Amino acid sequence: LVAAGEALPEVRSQFLLEPAKTYTYINQSGCYKLDDVDDVRMFEQTKLAFTVLNISEEMSNGIFAVLSAVLYVGNLEFKDVDGESCELTKKDKEIVTRIAKLLGLSPEDVAKMVTTRQLTVRGQVTDIPHKLHEARDNRHACAKALYSRTFAWLVHQINLSTRTDISKSRFIGVLDIFGFENFKINSFEQLCINFTNEKLHKFFNHYVFALEQQIYREEEINFSHIQFTDNTDCLELIEKAPTCVLRMLDDECRFPKGTDESYVEKQHSDLSGHKNYIVPEDKRRLKMEFGILHYAGGVMYNIHQFLEKNKDVQQDMLFDFMRRSKVPFVKDITRFQDLLSATLEMTKTIAINKDKIETSTQRRGKPTVGDTFKQQLMALVEVLDTTTPWYVRCLKPNSVKKPKVYEDELIITQLRYSGMLDIIRIRREGFPVHVPAASFLDKYRCLAVNDKLPDDEKKAVAHILKSLKVPETEWQIGKTMVFLRNSVFDPLEERRLVLLTNKIVIIQKVWRGYVQRKRFMAMKASAVKIQSWYRGRRQRLWYIKRRRATIVIQSHLRGMFARELYAVLKEQKRKEEEERLRKIKEAEEKRRLELLAMAEREREEERQKAVQASLESAQRELYSLARMAESKVDKALGSGDVDLDKMFTFLVEAPKEVAKEKDFLTDLNKELDGMFQASQPKPEGGRTVRRKRRIEKKLLILQEEEEAAKKQTDMVDDPTQYDMLTFAEKWFNNHPKDITGLGTFTMRRKKFSKQEAVSKSEMIRFTKSPSMPTSLIHLHDPENVNLACTIWKDLCKYMRGDLKPEQVNITLQNIIAYAIDRPELRDEVFCQIMRQVTENPREEDADRGWHLLCLSCAAMSPGRSLNKFLQAFLKNNFDNERRRRFAKWCLNTICLTRVAPRKHSPSAMEISAVRNLNPLICRFYFLDGKAKAVGVDPSATASDVLRALAEKIELQSVDGWALYEVNPEHEHYIKGHEYIADIIAQWERDKRTSAAMSRYQTVSKKGGHKEALGGGDSKFVFRKRIFRNPREIPQDPVEYHMMYAQAVHSVVQLDEFPVNEKVALQLASLQLQVLFGDFEPGKDSRYLDPTAYIPERILEDKPRSNEMWGAALAEAHREFGKGKSDIQAKVWYLTSVKHYPLYGSTFFPVSYKGFWSYPNSLILAIDLSGFKFVNIRSKSIMADFPYTRLESVSVDQEDPVVVLNMKVRNPEEQKCYMFETIQKEDVANLIASYSPSHSNWSRVGEAKTKTFHLTDEEKMKLYDEVLSARRALAENNLLQRPVDSSTGFLTTTLRKPSKEKLMRLQKQKENLPFEKVFKQSFWSYSKNRLAQPISIIIGEELEDTACKMFHSLLIYAGIEKTGGFEMDNDDQHTGMAQMVISKCLEKEALCNEFYLQLTKQTTDQPDPNSRINSMNWRFMAMTCSIVVPRSKVSHMTSHEWLHFLSPRAHVSKMWPVFTM
Repeated sequence: LVAAGEALPEVRSQFLLEPAKTYTYINQSGCYKLDDVDDVRMFEQTKLAFTVLNISEEMSNGIFAVLSAVLYVGNLEFKDVDGESCELTKKDKEIVTRIAKLLGLSPEDVAKMVTTRQLTVRGQVTDIPHKLHEARDNRHACAKALYSRTFAWLVHQINLSTRTDISKSRFIGVLDIFGFENFKINSFEQLCINFTNEKLHKFFNHYVFALEQQIYREEEINFSHIQFTDNTDCLELIEKAPTCVLRMLDDECRFPKGTDESYVEKQHSDLSGHKNYIVPEDKRRLKMEFGILHYAGGVMYNIHQFLEKNKDVQQDMLFDFMRRSKVPFVKDITRFQDLLSATLEMTKTIAINKDKIETSTQRRGKPTVGDTFKQQLMALVEVLDTTTPWYVRCLKPNSVKKPKVYEDELIITQLRYSGMLDIIRIRREGFPVHVPAASFLDKYRCLAVNDKLPDDEKKAVAHILKSLKVPETEWQIGKTMVFLRNSVFDPLEERRLVLLTNKIVIIQKVWRGYVQRKRFMAMKASAVKIQSWYRGRRQRLWYIKRRRATIVIQSHLRGMFARELYAVLKEQKRKEEEERLRKIKEAEEKRRLELLAMAEREREEERQKAVQASLESAQRELYSLARMAESKVDKALGSGDVDLDKMFTFLVEAPKEVAKEKDFLTDLNKELDGMFQASQPKPEGGRTVRRKRRIEKKLLILQEEEEAAKKQTDMVDDPTQYDMLTFAEKWFNNHPKDITGLGTFTMRRKKFSKQEAVSKSEMIRFTKSPSMPTSLIHLHDPENVNLACTIWKDLCKYMRGDLKPEQVNITLQNIIAYAIDRPELRDEVFCQIMRQVTENPREEDADRGWHLLCLSCAAMSPGRSLNKFLQAFLKNNFDNERRRRFAKWCLNTICLTRVAPRKHSPSAMEISAVRNLNPLICRFYFLDGKAKAVGVDPSATASDVLRALAEKIELQSVDGWALYEVNPEHEHYIKGHEYIADIIAQWERDKRTSAAMSRYQTVSKKGGHKEALGGGDSKFVFRKRIFRNPREIPQDPVEYHMMYAQAVHSVVQLDEFPVNEKVALQLASLQLQVLFGDFEPGKDSRYLDPTAYIPERILEDKPRSNEMWGAALAEAHREFGKGKSDIQAKVWYLTSVKHYPLYGSTFFPVSYKGFWSYPNSLILAIDLSGFKFVNIRSKSIMADFPYTRLESVSVDQEDPVVVLNMKVRNPEEQKCYMFETIQKEDVANLIASYSPSHSNWSRVGEAKTKTFHLTDEEKMKLYDEVLSARRALAENNLLQRPVDSSTGFLTTTLRKPSKEKLMRLQKQKENLPFEKVFKQSFWSYSKNRLAQPISIIIGEELEDTACKMFHSLLIYAGIEKTGGFEMDNDDQHTGMAQMVISKCLEKEALCNEFYLQLTKQTTDQPDPNSRINSMNWRFMAMTCSIVVPRSKVSHMTSHEWLHFLSPRAHVSKMWPVFTM
């Protein structure tokens, strides 16, 4: 309302509104507007809602007038008169006048109402003036009365509008209440709210829990009584008369001299014995607060103003005056004077017990606030009891009102307060799913279709559930319904869905097959008929043409034979005549030839010199043209400030030079033609020249292939020297012959001999076995061994063709992904594939294996030990015609030099392309609007593609040029060693449209590729990245054109330079001259799209129509572009742009994190000289720093932040600049490219650990010292012998041995060597709890504590969930860790024991990079920083730790702790 008054003058004048900050009721917080909230719009929506609710305009205006009056009532201040009365101030009188006008009353009545009160004694009315504090309290009571009656009127009106006359007892109501509240200071309001929650919580318990149990009883289900929270005692404490909180509060309010202190003293005296009543423990607060133990927890209530808040000050005088109001709405709300009676009147349509409520109200006279609240709550519960409620639990995610922020403690508290935890417990204890037995049979009979079901429904249901092997504890059958738990219901639904899906697929398959067969037979009959006629016609035409051609060929051939015969006869005759003269002219002919050869050499030298001089002259002309343009621009700019408006004046001031430059290319072409004519007496045609070029290029490619093949051949000269059998005998594991599990079972485990193992020659050939006992190659990581066996199963399924089509790509990607992530598995994967393609009886299966081998070679390289054996294996398959192309492809791929393996597994498009050994067809875009489709091998890097593109567009050098990945979110520089196939795989993971083939148009006559990747939302873009010398003039015309296109893109699309309108039009004229040549009248369509020539910033600053901009572009084209050739226009354009200081800079939009004098959003420009801070709008340079000022560059590992650390010359300079940008690594890489001294930029957030490089001898020495330390611990009797687990079930079931035998066995155990007693498993990582401590500890209590400490270590690592020293509400296990370390500090024996436990859990980890291992090392580091092992045991333990952990990079940070 107030916001509408500020925005709309008619509303402000109608309701006498002032700005929001002038009202006392709404200016307390100082916040008058919320973000994303339009108050004026909400006011209009409110008025529209009033119209929908049939509230007349007169009534709605009355509502707004009352609200305005309420705001003015809060501004009344009053002034004291003799301490016994008060009067209005001058400002108050103005406010009273406005209130009277808004309420339709006289100012005198309003003044009397706010300054006096009426006392009625025996029918006589006496006006008593208010004291100052009474007047101020009465002011708030008046405002409250007006506002509450207005609200009651609105609720009544809404109920009338939504109620129908058909059935007034049927309705849908919405009850929205506050949740349970417990603040630092809780008052009367919190008591009422929590009382409501207690009441509704009891109703909820009765409705949900008791009703659930009633259903179980009716169905005669066996269940244990469901316990739920009963809060009856708490409700009786609050409301049950005669001794309760609300009754005692009402009695104290009616007592003449009652105070808050007297009230709480009486309450402590009468209610202190109640179990839900809390007396403050602090005696100082005994007279200030009391507490109640609610169902959600205890709450302490501060009694300050409890009595005042409970008293409902009657406003009889206010309502008497309002009945005489001229405003209809004000007069109408007087019928809600008795708010409680009005509330009960609204519930007449519902059969509730109003007699008790009304009788209680009448008996007690004027009700208090608490009494009124209690009666309304009773009425609400009666209404709920007659309806069918549905509950919606709303949880507040956080207290800061921000999205995507969840506070765990707040959520858990709300769940506890709302009773949701009880609901979850009940659902887990009971059977939440109730299904009628008949419905169950109809729905799930299909799951037992092969079984004959009993006629009885209950027995049939039981038969189905038992046949599905469902545990009987998870379901029960009642009289009419089946009761299921969710653990049963969900699998049943899933099985039914799978069964129905399979049956539907079968039906669809049969029907579609029938339709397609019928359609195929009809089409086949038609096709055969058409083919017969067409083939006959075609063969007849073919015969006629061939017959005519044969006659022509015969005639020409016969003529040729005749001419050859004539030529031979003529040549014989000529030779006979020349033989006679040969001897005479022989000497003269010899001398003549020598002279001719000498003259020819001299002419050839002169021609070469002339060609070289002409080429040098042409380059000098191009260089002089660019220099002349720069000099003209420098002359136009002058020696002072840069004035871009004068930049192009030379275009109109030098007409003679324009005419001279116009003939530049013509003269150059004439000179080149003359040189070619001089050097080539018989110039060849264009077709012959092109044919020669193609032949030369083909010869060059063949020569390179021959050299590469020769190089590869040189790598492995003799493939027989690297037979796979040799590799298998050295590196393969031994596999038992019988792995099917059908051998003889024995109680004793023993190793199989070499005669029982599979021979190595068999292990390199194809096998039908779908599983293997262990990996082929020796693998150190047990998890990798398991993965190797899993990969073998997937490989066999894939090669046999057992996978579904949609599973093939997923399986191939998983196999290669495992090998990429785990280097130890790479050679294993290669060996498995090589084995299954060797002597495979099925060609189709072998082809699948070779396909996977090609994908593996493209994704990674084999290990050093396998490399030459793999090359030899591939060369041995060259003799097989079917395998040759796969083998050559793999050999070429693995011989390439790789910096690193691929990052991602192959994409679906790559898998499809490699299946046919085709490259990936990718589209690469240039900034001149063109694109090229290039075939990219899966192993090709960005550098390879860059060279291929340069060769395709005939670019001489790729220095400074780069490929970029551009998508809607950002653009990313593709490093030279990154694989293009990895980027395509990432597109497929991100579900980008560019990962699929898309068609495109081409103007090439050769046709070329019509479909390619990279045509969707992500693209590959070719552009200049590094400007080594921005002012340098390229000698390559292709490079000059590409730089011109990038300059146009920077000016028009990116708006990187501060060009004004005039300069933009002049540059656009040169761009138009390049595109269309000289200006041609009547072709206005060329200029109708100004966004292609003018920056968007200028178009927005100068709003004009496209026609007006087109006219300006045409005029500029005619004036400034006339007479310029294509090359001249490019030279002028690029030379002009080079004079901007930011030319050659790469722009990065960044946000500064912190406070400084510049805008937080800016552009970070990086070039050859340093980096600059550029204003986004004006493109002005705010600060410029050379690389000598830069100390280092840091890139945050987690957040998109890059930090530039500066060298500070004085304390006033800033030490570092922190910017937020998603292109953080591109910024650091570009700085490193320009400044090699900053190439080693760091990643913030990475732990910098010291790396230990140990030789094999050092490792063996350390291992021996570890064994010595372990033996010393055992020999000193400091370790407990492990429990003998070798006794099996046979030993325990036999009779007890004799005493002599027991003594003999005991001596044998004592004499066992150290390695037999303390096996490797004793010192290695374990997931199970300890049965006893590792070391010898005296005392059962200490032993239990030691076992709890190990259990706590398992919980900390994430293996166990509960137990140990775990504490409540300790999600991070901080308290548990503190307890463990405190135990170590208390007892030396526990400290030494815990260090042995840490040693055990960090030894022989299956996955050293797992989270479990990381958490164990973290606990170790934390323990080492607080307490170290002590005494003799601690010395040995420390000695073992120092030598056992030294090879590990994990613990480099713990060295200072041990050496202290």
